[in-house]
Amino acid sequence: MSQNRLLIVNADDFGRTPGVTEGILQAHQRGIVTSTTAMVNLPGAEAGVRRARAEAPDLGIGIHLNLTAGQPFLSPGDVPSLVGPDGRFHPVRRLVPRLEDLNPDQVRAELEAQIEQFRSWGGEPTHLDSHHHVLYLSPHLFRVLMELAERYHLPIRYPWPRESMGRKDLTRLAEAHRLSPEDLPAVIAGCHAILERSAVPTPDRCILSFYGPGATREHLLDLIADLPEGLGELMCHPGLADAHLRAQSGYAEERERELAVLTDPRVHKAIHAGDLHLVSFSVLGPIS
Repeated sequence: MSQNRLLIVNADDFGRTPGVTEGILQAHQRGIVTSTTAMVNLPGAEAGVRRARAEAPDLGIGIHLNLTAGQPFLSPGDVPSLVGPDGRFHPVRRLVPRLEDLNPDQVRAELEAQIEQFRSWGGEPTHLDSHHHVLYLSPHLFRVLMELAERYHLPIRYPWPRESMGRKDLTRLAEAHRLSPEDLPAVIAGCHAILERSAVPTPDRCILSFYGPGATREHLLDLIADLPEGLGELMCHPGLADAHLRAQSGYAEERERELAVLTDPRVHKAIHAGDLHLVSFSVLGPIS
């Protein structure tokens, strides 16, 4: 096996609920999770981040930039294109059809507020990504993400594959992101063009298939065995399905199944046997 296979295992949604935060910490302390991204605008995020810094100092913590859950940091009157009549962010199913209506200046202002809030808790984020990948679903939003990454000298997740895809894979990827297969190629091409003009670093690949039906020990063992040289990121969503999560998400008990797989001793053994090195986004940044 190669000595040059590196893997970031990033748990999304840190701070979403107490159970999600607890599950992610367990997945790091007893499992293979090396990194997480915090939903800074949600009520439990600050306590979770402070707890992680005290109890899990080796866990990389980035920001899960959020436009689809909870309330904005800024006044709803300052970001009217981002919120509904109740002053809360649009749910993702309502937001995706109106992505082109989002005002980029309002997006930039809100996301900058989220970054500054994280920094006010006493540390710098390791990287940036996006809840529901909203910032990757339109080039004009991805441009905002890249501007912020450049301003704060941070690496980012990049979920789109660099290689061409067959029709079946394209359709699956589009459906997972609530886009049509006809629209997705132009979105990916636009994001690629922006990324290529930037010095913002990303992992070489992002693995999105460990989710839902794909979040099994067998699939994870296959991913570990087949991971090529370079730096990969595995996206995951471990957690404990508390009442708050069950009330607001259709992905609740599945998080406990992910947690069980990510802490499975057979997964640990496969990583060490395959000479795969677990790292965090700190290997990429901060950039100068």
